[in-house]
Amino acid sequence: MLKNAGVALLPLIEGLRAAGAVGLRYAAGSRRMAGAIRAAPMGLFLRELLDAPAGVGAVWPSSEHLARGMAARIDPRGDGLVVELGAGTGVVTRALLDRGVPADRLRVVECSPAFVRHLRRRFPGVIILRGDAARLSDVLDESAAGRPVDAIVSSLPLRSLDPAVVSAVLDQCRTLLRPGCTLVQFTYALRGLPVAGLSEGFMVRDDPVVWANLPPARVIALERTD
Repeated sequence: MLKNAGVALLPLIEGLRAAGAVGLRYAAGSRRMAGAIRAAPMGLFLRELLDAPAGVGAVWPSSEHLARGMAARIDPRGDGLVVELGAGTGVVTRALLDRGVPADRLRVVECSPAFVRHLRRRFPGVIILRGDAARLSDVLDESAAGRPVDAIVSSLPLRSLDPAVVSAVLDQCRTLLRPGCTLVQFTYALRGLPVAGLSEGFMVRDDPVVWANLPPARVIALERTD
């Protein structure tokens, strides 16, 4: 009887082994999927938002409509650098490249190590610099190779940053941009300037609202004055 019982249990044992193997494969697949979700742009954005909400300064990534609206204010011709500040997951970087800005003219500055790693993987032909926009001249130093800056495209959350940091960033923009050059800044403030310092040394040239963004945002194109 015991022998017969052992024979009868064999299918059950084999079934348990098979189920265990399936479970292990499922667990491994789940871990890979979780890793992919964390590395995906949306997962990366949400993780950075939870870690440093003031630094991200947005509740949702910028839409392609907003990114194209910012890139449209940049002249892709010329030899000077186009500097992007606060690139995040790279939606504006992509729009600038699609606009026709050559990769060798583009310098992308981001302070988050996670975003920097993502950007370097996504845009291997673009120089991605990890650094503080408040010390932009130093960050650009060697990579600029003496080339002037023609335009700065900023996605920095000026309204949520420390006023001293904002002041330092704008001082850097005024220092690097020559008269006639362009600063593009987006803001969720649909009226007026996001910070008072933007009126010093700059003149608003254009400020359309992009409704196809969450929340709606305004693209402010400014020209450096004397």
